[in-house]
Amino acid sequence: MAAAASGALAMPQAAGTTNNDSDGSLGAIPQRPQQTGSGDADALETVAAAGESLTAQTSETAQVAHTRIAEHQRQLAAEAAARAAREAKRWLLPISTYRITAGFGSGGSMWSSTHTGLDFAASTGTEVYSMSSGEIVFAGYDGPYGNKIVIEHWDGTETWYCHLSRFVQRSGEVSPGEVIGQVGSTGNSTGPHLHLEVHPDGGGPVNPRTWLEEQGVSV
Repeated sequence: MAAAASGALAMPQAAGTTNNDSDGSLGAIPQRPQQTGSGDADALETVAAAGESLTAQTSETAQVAHTRIAEHQRQLAAEAAARAAREAKRWLLPISTYRITAGFGSGGSMWSSTHTGLDFAASTGTEVYSMSSGEIVFAGYDGPYGNKIVIEHWDGTETWYCHLSRFVQRSGEVSPGEVIGQVGSTGNSTGPHLHLEVHPDGGGPVNPRTWLEEQGVSV
């Protein structure tokens, strides 16, 4: 009753609390740690680095693929050029269907001395082929030889195709097996045939049969 009379009422304290705050303020509220943003920056740098690495790898892979493709193309081109070179230097017969009627060195009234070539008898109009690559250096009428074509080949050898009934080509470059004329019987001839002569290095005639066999071509 004495406390009540003095006019001061005592407030009961809640259990488990202390009255340390002399100024009557509430206890300090725990603060949430502030984030500085360094974690996000590190993550962005990691992603960027990964992207740069991937770009570099992709570029390197593309460069390797490009190099391999270019090398393969160069190899194919080299092989094609080698095949073309071999093909250009190939030798073959000047006619496909024939019968040999006179050999090299034969004698007789048909020739002023001895026969200087090889005669391939065939029907008039049968195609005559260039025996290898070269250039036509003569195409015209040449007395006893009749209509004649001369080809200078890649190795300097000249081949003569005589008694032709028709010129298919009169000038320019020719390749092995290209049609240059047709069998006939012009000039000093008793029937349709191809008179073939071979002149190595543009010199005197040699036996066409022997020369062709040396090139791997059988007559």
